[in-house]
Amino acid sequence: MSNKQAPEIFQHRIDDLDLTGLPSRDSDGFEQALVSRYALEYAQRGWNALVTLDDNYVRVIGIPEGSVEPKAYVIGLLQHGFLDDALPILEAMSGMLNDADIEYNLGICLSELGRIDECLSPLLRCIELDAAYANAYIGLGVAYGRLGKPEEAEAALRSAVRIEPENFYAKRNLAGILAKNGKLQEALPLFRQAASLAPKDPGCWLGLAQCLDELGGEHHKEAGTVYDKILRQFPDHPIIEQVHKARNRLSNDSLHQAVDGNIRMDAVMYMLGAMNDFAKLPKEAVGKIVLEIANVGQNGLQINDANIRYSLMNKPGDYSGLHLLSMMHVGIKLFDPNADSGSGLDREYEVALSMRAKQ
Repeated sequence: MSNKQAPEIFQHRIDDLDLTGLPSRDSDGFEQALVSRYALEYAQRGWNALVTLDDNYVRVIGIPEGSVEPKAYVIGLLQHGFLDDALPILEAMSGMLNDADIEYNLGICLSELGRIDECLSPLLRCIELDAAYANAYIGLGVAYGRLGKPEEAEAALRSAVRIEPENFYAKRNLAGILAKNGKLQEALPLFRQAASLAPKDPGCWLGLAQCLDELGGEHHKEAGTVYDKILRQFPDHPIIEQVHKARNRLSNDSLHQAVDGNIRMDAVMYMLGAMNDFAKLPKEAVGKIVLEIANVGQNGLQINDANIRYSLMNKPGDYSGLHLLSMMHVGIKLFDPNADSGSGLDREYEVALSMRAKQ
Protein backbone atom coordinates (compact mmCIF):
# COMPACT_ATOMS: atom_id res chain seq x y z
CA MET A 1 0.00 0.00 0.00
CA SER A 2 1.15 3.60 -0.66
CA ASN A 3 2.27 6.01 2.07
CA LYS A 4 0.09 8.70 0.49
CA GLN A 5 -3.03 9.71 2.36
CA ALA A 6 -5.99 7.50 1.52
CA PRO A 7 -9.24 8.85 0.12
CA GLU A 8 -12.47 8.53 2.06
CA ILE A 9 -15.15 6.62 0.19
CA PHE A 10 -18.50 5.67 1.67
CA GLN A 11 -22.24 5.53 1.27
CA HIS A 12 -24.91 6.21 3.90
CA ARG A 13 -28.62 5.58 3.83
CA ILE A 14 -30.39 8.92 3.77
CA ASP A 15 -32.92 7.54 6.26
CA ASP A 16 -30.09 7.16 8.78
CA LEU A 17 -28.76 10.72 8.48
CA ASP A 18 -29.41 13.68 10.76
CA LEU A 19 -31.10 16.07 8.32
CA THR A 20 -31.50 18.93 10.81
CA GLY A 21 -31.12 22.30 9.09
CA LEU A 22 -31.82 20.96 5.60
CA PRO A 23 -34.92 21.60 3.51
CA SER A 24 -37.59 18.90 3.69
CA ARG A 25 -36.68 15.75 1.82
CA ASP A 26 -39.46 16.18 -0.74
CA SER A 27 -38.52 19.77 -1.59
CA ASP A 28 -36.63 20.90 -4.68
CA GLY A 29 -33.70 22.20 -2.65
CA PHE A 30 -33.04 19.09 -0.56
CA GLU A 31 -30.64 17.34 -2.92
CA GLN A 32 -28.44 20.36 -3.49
CA ALA A 33 -28.39 21.19 0.21
CA LEU A 34 -27.25 17.71 1.19
CA VAL A 35 -24.56 17.65 -1.51
CA SER A 36 -23.38 21.07 -0.36
CA ARG A 37 -23.15 19.94 3.26
CA TYR A 38 -20.64 17.20 2.38
CA ALA A 39 -18.81 19.32 -0.19
CA LEU A 40 -18.33 22.14 2.35
CA GLU A 41 -17.18 19.73 5.06
CA TYR A 42 -14.42 18.39 2.83
CA ALA A 43 -13.56 21.82 1.42
CA GLN A 44 -12.87 23.02 4.98
CA ARG A 45 -10.31 20.20 5.27
CA GLY A 46 -8.71 21.20 1.97
CA TRP A 47 -10.08 18.14 0.20
CA ASN A 48 -12.05 17.75 -3.00
CA ALA A 49 -15.24 15.74 -2.82
CA LEU A 50 -17.49 14.00 -5.30
CA VAL A 51 -21.00 13.62 -3.86
CA THR A 52 -23.95 11.84 -5.49
CA LEU A 53 -27.46 10.99 -4.31
CA ASP A 54 -30.21 8.65 -5.33
CA ASP A 55 -33.54 7.95 -3.63
CA ASN A 56 -31.93 5.93 -0.85
CA TYR A 57 -28.22 6.74 -0.52
CA VAL A 58 -25.74 9.58 -0.42
CA ARG A 59 -22.32 8.52 -1.71
CA VAL A 60 -19.08 10.40 -1.19
CA ILE A 61 -15.53 10.21 -2.47
CA GLY A 62 -13.35 12.60 -0.49
CA ILE A 63 -9.89 13.15 -1.99
CA PRO A 64 -7.07 14.98 -0.17
CA GLU A 65 -4.31 16.67 -2.15
CA GLY A 66 -1.76 14.08 -3.27
CA SER A 67 -4.12 11.23 -2.40
CA VAL A 68 -3.94 7.72 -3.76
CA GLU A 69 -6.25 7.53 -6.78
CA PRO A 70 -9.55 6.10 -5.44
CA LYS A 71 -9.78 3.09 -7.75
CA ALA A 72 -6.13 2.20 -7.20
CA TYR A 73 -6.71 2.50 -3.46
CA VAL A 74 -9.60 0.03 -3.32
CA ILE A 75 -7.89 -2.42 -5.68
CA GLY A 76 -4.86 -2.23 -3.40
CA LEU A 77 -7.06 -3.22 -0.47
CA LEU A 78 -8.28 -6.23 -2.41
CA GLN A 79 -4.78 -7.25 -3.44
CA HIS A 80 -3.69 -7.21 0.19
CA GLY A 81 -6.68 -9.30 1.27
CA PHE A 82 -8.67 -6.59 3.05
CA LEU A 83 -11.97 -7.76 1.55
CA ASP A 84 -14.23 -6.55 4.35
CA ASP A 85 -12.65 -3.09 4.17
CA ALA A 86 -12.89 -2.95 0.38
CA LEU A 87 -16.51 -4.09 0.09
CA PRO A 88 -18.33 -0.94 1.33
CA ILE A 89 -16.00 1.24 -0.73
CA LEU A 90 -16.71 -0.80 -3.87
CA GLU A 91 -20.44 -0.64 -3.16
CA ALA A 92 -20.26 3.15 -2.84
CA MET A 93 -18.21 3.55 -6.01
CA SER A 94 -20.52 1.19 -7.89
CA GLY A 95 -23.41 3.50 -7.08
CA MET A 96 -21.51 6.56 -8.31
CA LEU A 97 -19.60 5.43 -11.38
CA ASN A 98 -20.15 3.44 -14.55
CA ASP A 99 -16.82 1.61 -14.33
CA ALA A 100 -16.31 -1.99 -15.48
CA ASP A 101 -13.28 -2.48 -13.21
CA ILE A 102 -15.26 -1.44 -10.14
CA GLU A 103 -18.12 -3.81 -11.01
CA TYR A 104 -15.73 -6.68 -11.65
CA ASN A 105 -13.87 -6.19 -8.39
CA LEU A 106 -17.13 -5.81 -6.47
CA GLY A 107 -18.33 -9.12 -7.92
CA ILE A 108 -15.08 -10.92 -7.12
CA CYS A 109 -15.00 -9.43 -3.61
CA LEU A 110 -18.51 -10.72 -2.91
CA SER A 111 -17.60 -14.10 -4.37
CA GLU A 112 -14.49 -14.39 -2.20
CA LEU A 113 -16.59 -13.52 0.84
CA GLY A 114 -18.90 -16.43 0.00
CA ARG A 115 -21.80 -14.25 -1.14
CA ILE A 116 -22.10 -16.08 -4.45
CA ASP A 117 -25.68 -15.12 -5.33
CA GLU A 118 -24.89 -11.44 -4.79
CA CYS A 119 -21.76 -11.48 -6.95
CA LEU A 120 -23.69 -12.18 -10.16
CA SER A 121 -25.27 -8.74 -10.52
CA PRO A 122 -22.04 -6.68 -10.54
CA LEU A 123 -20.31 -9.19 -12.83
CA LEU A 124 -23.20 -8.97 -15.29
CA ARG A 125 -23.09 -5.19 -14.98
CA CYS A 126 -19.37 -5.29 -15.78
CA ILE A 127 -20.11 -7.13 -19.03
CA GLU A 128 -22.81 -4.59 -19.89
CA LEU A 129 -20.19 -1.87 -19.56
CA ASP A 130 -17.46 -3.83 -21.35
CA ALA A 131 -18.58 -6.82 -23.42
CA ALA A 132 -14.94 -7.92 -23.89
CA TYR A 133 -14.13 -8.16 -20.17
CA ALA A 134 -12.93 -11.79 -20.17
CA ASN A 135 -12.24 -11.99 -16.43
CA ALA A 136 -15.85 -11.06 -15.68
CA TYR A 137 -17.01 -14.04 -17.75
CA ILE A 138 -14.57 -16.24 -15.81
CA GLY A 139 -15.93 -14.90 -12.53
CA LEU A 140 -19.47 -15.62 -13.71
CA GLY A 141 -18.49 -19.12 -14.81
CA VAL A 142 -16.96 -19.92 -11.43
CA ALA A 143 -19.96 -18.46 -9.60
CA TYR A 144 -22.49 -20.36 -11.72
CA GLY A 145 -20.50 -23.53 -11.14
CA ARG A 146 -20.65 -23.03 -7.38
CA LEU A 147 -24.37 -22.38 -7.61
CA GLY A 148 -24.95 -25.66 -9.44
CA LYS A 149 -25.77 -24.08 -12.80
CA PRO A 150 -23.46 -25.94 -15.20
CA GLU A 151 -25.03 -24.73 -18.44
CA GLU A 152 -24.69 -21.08 -17.45
CA ALA A 153 -21.15 -21.73 -16.20
CA GLU A 154 -20.15 -23.39 -19.46
CA ALA A 155 -21.62 -20.56 -21.56
CA ALA A 156 -19.84 -17.86 -19.54
CA LEU A 157 -16.48 -19.65 -19.68
CA ARG A 158 -16.80 -20.30 -23.41
CA SER A 159 -17.26 -16.56 -23.84
CA ALA A 160 -14.08 -15.94 -21.84
CA VAL A 161 -12.10 -18.40 -23.99
CA ARG A 162 -13.48 -16.84 -27.17
CA ILE A 163 -12.40 -13.36 -26.03
CA GLU A 164 -8.98 -14.45 -24.69
CA PRO A 165 -7.87 -17.76 -26.24
CA GLU A 166 -4.55 -17.60 -24.38
CA ASN A 167 -6.13 -17.20 -20.93
CA PHE A 168 -5.13 -20.40 -19.15
CA TYR A 169 -7.45 -19.73 -16.23
CA ALA A 170 -10.45 -19.52 -18.56
CA LYS A 171 -9.48 -22.77 -20.27
CA ARG A 172 -8.75 -24.55 -17.00
CA ASN A 173 -12.11 -23.60 -15.55
CA LEU A 174 -14.03 -24.43 -18.72
CA ALA A 175 -12.31 -27.81 -18.85
CA GLY A 176 -13.20 -28.38 -15.20
CA ILE A 177 -16.88 -27.62 -15.80
CA LEU A 178 -16.95 -29.89 -18.86
CA ALA A 179 -15.25 -32.72 -16.98
CA LYS A 180 -17.58 -32.36 -14.02
CA ASN A 181 -20.52 -32.77 -16.40
CA GLY A 182 -19.14 -35.88 -18.04
CA LYS A 183 -17.76 -34.20 -21.17
CA LEU A 184 -14.28 -35.63 -20.63
CA GLN A 185 -13.25 -35.92 -24.28
CA GLU A 186 -14.10 -32.27 -24.83
CA ALA A 187 -12.35 -31.24 -21.61
CA LEU A 188 -9.09 -33.07 -22.36
CA PRO A 189 -7.65 -30.75 -25.06
CA LEU A 190 -8.57 -27.72 -22.96
CA PHE A 191 -6.68 -29.13 -19.97
CA ARG A 192 -3.71 -29.79 -22.26
CA GLN A 193 -3.81 -26.24 -23.59
CA ALA A 194 -4.13 -24.76 -20.09
CA ALA A 195 -1.11 -26.77 -18.87
CA SER A 196 0.87 -25.67 -21.91
CA LEU A 197 -0.02 -22.02 -21.30
CA ALA A 198 0.75 -22.21 -17.56
CA PRO A 199 3.32 -24.98 -16.98
CA LYS A 200 4.00 -23.77 -13.43
CA ASP A 201 0.36 -23.94 -12.36
CA PRO A 202 -0.26 -27.19 -10.45
CA GLY A 203 -4.02 -26.86 -10.88
CA CYS A 204 -3.71 -27.20 -14.66
CA TRP A 205 -1.62 -30.36 -14.36
CA LEU A 206 -3.88 -31.87 -11.73
CA GLY A 207 -6.93 -31.21 -13.89
CA LEU A 208 -5.20 -32.87 -16.85
CA ALA A 209 -4.17 -35.90 -14.78
CA GLN A 210 -7.64 -36.35 -13.30
CA CYS A 211 -9.27 -36.05 -16.73
CA LEU A 212 -6.95 -38.70 -18.18
CA ASP A 213 -7.54 -40.84 -15.09
CA GLU A 214 -11.32 -40.68 -15.48
CA LEU A 215 -11.15 -41.41 -19.20
CA GLY A 216 -9.31 -44.62 -18.29
CA GLY A 217 -8.19 -47.28 -20.73
CA GLU A 218 -5.31 -46.12 -22.92
CA HIS A 219 -5.20 -42.80 -21.01
CA HIS A 220 -4.24 -44.40 -17.68
CA LYS A 221 -0.54 -44.59 -18.48
CA GLU A 222 -0.39 -40.89 -19.36
CA ALA A 223 -2.37 -40.05 -16.21
CA GLY A 224 0.32 -41.78 -14.17
CA THR A 225 3.02 -39.84 -16.01
CA VAL A 226 1.31 -36.52 -15.26
CA TYR A 227 0.78 -37.46 -11.59
CA ASP A 228 4.51 -38.26 -11.40
CA LYS A 229 5.32 -34.87 -12.94
CA ILE A 230 3.24 -33.12 -10.27
CA LEU A 231 5.00 -35.07 -7.51
CA ARG A 232 8.40 -34.00 -8.85
CA GLN A 233 7.57 -30.41 -9.74
CA PHE A 234 5.34 -29.40 -6.82
CA PRO A 235 6.49 -31.52 -3.85
CA ASP A 236 5.39 -29.00 -1.21
CA HIS A 237 2.03 -27.99 -2.70
CA PRO A 238 -1.14 -28.77 -0.68
CA ILE A 239 -2.45 -31.02 -3.50
CA ILE A 240 0.44 -33.47 -3.09
CA GLU A 241 -1.35 -35.82 -0.68
CA GLN A 242 -4.28 -36.03 -3.10
CA VAL A 243 -1.87 -36.73 -5.97
CA HIS A 244 -0.05 -39.43 -4.00
CA LYS A 245 -3.34 -41.23 -3.38
CA ALA A 246 -4.36 -41.02 -7.02
CA ARG A 247 -0.94 -42.23 -8.19
CA ASN A 248 -1.01 -45.14 -5.76
CA ARG A 249 -4.48 -46.13 -6.90
CA LEU A 250 -3.36 -46.16 -10.53
CA SER A 251 -0.34 -48.24 -9.60
CA ASN A 252 -2.56 -50.64 -7.67
CA ASP A 253 -4.90 -51.02 -10.62
CA SER A 254 -1.96 -51.70 -12.91
CA LEU A 255 -0.45 -54.05 -10.36
CA HIS A 256 -3.39 -56.47 -10.44
CA GLN A 257 -4.27 -56.06 -14.10
CA ALA A 258 -1.12 -58.06 -14.83
CA VAL A 259 -2.70 -61.11 -13.15
CA ASP A 260 -6.33 -60.48 -14.14
CA GLY A 261 -7.17 -59.16 -10.69
CA ASN A 262 -5.84 -62.21 -8.85
CA ILE A 263 -3.39 -62.39 -5.95
CA ARG A 264 0.15 -61.40 -6.89
CA MET A 265 2.05 -64.42 -5.63
CA ASP A 266 5.36 -62.77 -6.50
CA ALA A 267 4.46 -59.97 -4.09
CA VAL A 268 3.43 -62.56 -1.48
CA MET A 269 6.87 -64.17 -1.66
CA TYR A 270 8.61 -60.80 -1.49
CA MET A 271 6.57 -60.01 1.62
CA LEU A 272 7.31 -63.32 3.23
CA GLY A 273 11.01 -62.72 2.70
CA ALA A 274 10.72 -59.19 4.14
CA MET A 275 8.90 -60.51 7.22
CA ASN A 276 11.72 -62.95 7.87
CA ASP A 277 14.44 -60.34 7.23
CA PHE A 278 12.83 -57.62 9.34
CA ALA A 279 12.32 -60.01 12.25
CA LYS A 280 16.13 -60.13 12.58
CA LEU A 281 16.57 -56.33 12.55
CA PRO A 282 15.97 -53.63 15.16
CA LYS A 283 12.94 -51.46 14.42
CA GLU A 284 15.19 -48.46 13.83
CA ALA A 285 16.91 -50.26 10.95
CA VAL A 286 13.55 -51.28 9.48
CA GLY A 287 12.37 -47.69 9.72
CA LYS A 288 15.38 -46.48 7.73
CA ILE A 289 14.68 -49.03 5.01
CA VAL A 290 11.01 -48.07 4.79
CA LEU A 291 11.85 -44.36 4.67
CA GLU A 292 14.44 -44.90 1.93
CA ILE A 293 11.99 -46.90 -0.18
CA ALA A 294 9.39 -44.15 0.27
CA ASN A 295 11.94 -41.58 -0.93
CA VAL A 296 12.87 -43.70 -3.93
CA GLY A 297 9.17 -44.06 -4.69
CA GLN A 298 8.65 -40.29 -4.82
CA ASN A 299 9.47 -40.46 -8.52
CA GLY A 300 7.34 -43.56 -9.06
CA LEU A 301 8.29 -47.24 -8.94
CA GLN A 302 8.04 -49.35 -12.08
CA ILE A 303 6.18 -52.24 -10.52
CA ASN A 304 5.36 -54.26 -13.63
CA ASP A 305 8.80 -54.31 -15.22
CA ALA A 306 11.16 -56.65 -13.37
CA ASN A 307 14.03 -55.58 -15.64
CA ILE A 308 14.12 -52.16 -13.99
CA ARG A 309 16.18 -52.54 -10.82
CA TYR A 310 16.71 -50.40 -7.74
CA SER A 311 19.30 -50.39 -4.97
CA LEU A 312 19.16 -49.17 -1.38
CA MET A 313 21.82 -47.73 0.90
CA ASN A 314 20.25 -49.34 3.99
CA LYS A 315 19.73 -52.84 2.58
CA PRO A 316 22.17 -54.54 0.22
CA GLY A 317 20.77 -56.08 -2.89
CA ASP A 318 19.18 -55.46 -6.24
CA TYR A 319 15.39 -55.06 -6.25
CA SER A 320 12.46 -54.73 -8.63
CA GLY A 321 9.87 -52.04 -8.05
CA LEU A 322 7.35 -54.63 -6.86
CA HIS A 323 9.90 -56.06 -4.44
CA LEU A 324 10.48 -52.62 -2.89
CA LEU A 325 6.75 -51.92 -2.69
CA SER A 326 6.20 -55.26 -0.95
CA MET A 327 8.98 -54.58 1.56
CA MET A 328 7.63 -51.12 2.30
CA HIS A 329 4.14 -52.53 2.94
CA VAL A 330 5.54 -55.06 5.43
CA GLY A 331 7.64 -52.40 7.16
CA ILE A 332 4.72 -50.00 7.55
CA LYS A 333 2.51 -52.76 8.97
CA LEU A 334 5.27 -53.65 11.42
CA PHE A 335 5.03 -50.18 12.94
CA ASP A 336 1.24 -49.84 12.68
CA PRO A 337 -0.89 -52.86 11.71
CA ASN A 338 -3.84 -50.56 10.96
CA ALA A 339 -1.93 -48.18 8.68
CA ASP A 340 -2.81 -47.86 5.00
CA SER A 341 0.44 -48.19 3.07
CA GLY A 342 -1.21 -47.17 -0.18
CA SER A 343 0.45 -50.11 -1.93
CA GLY A 344 -2.74 -51.95 -2.86
CA LEU A 345 -1.19 -55.17 -1.57
CA ASP A 346 -3.44 -55.84 1.41
CA ARG A 347 -4.64 -59.20 0.06
CA GLU A 348 -1.08 -60.29 -0.62
CA TYR A 349 -0.07 -59.25 2.91
CA GLU A 350 -2.78 -61.40 4.47
CA VAL A 351 -1.66 -64.40 2.44
CA ALA A 352 1.99 -63.78 3.44
CA LEU A 353 0.99 -63.55 7.13
CA SER A 354 -0.89 -66.84 6.87
CA MET A 355 2.06 -68.57 5.20
CA ARG A 356 4.53 -67.26 7.79
CA ALA A 357 2.31 -68.47 10.63
CA LYS A 358 2.66 -71.99 9.22
CA GLN A 359 6.43 -71.88 8.93
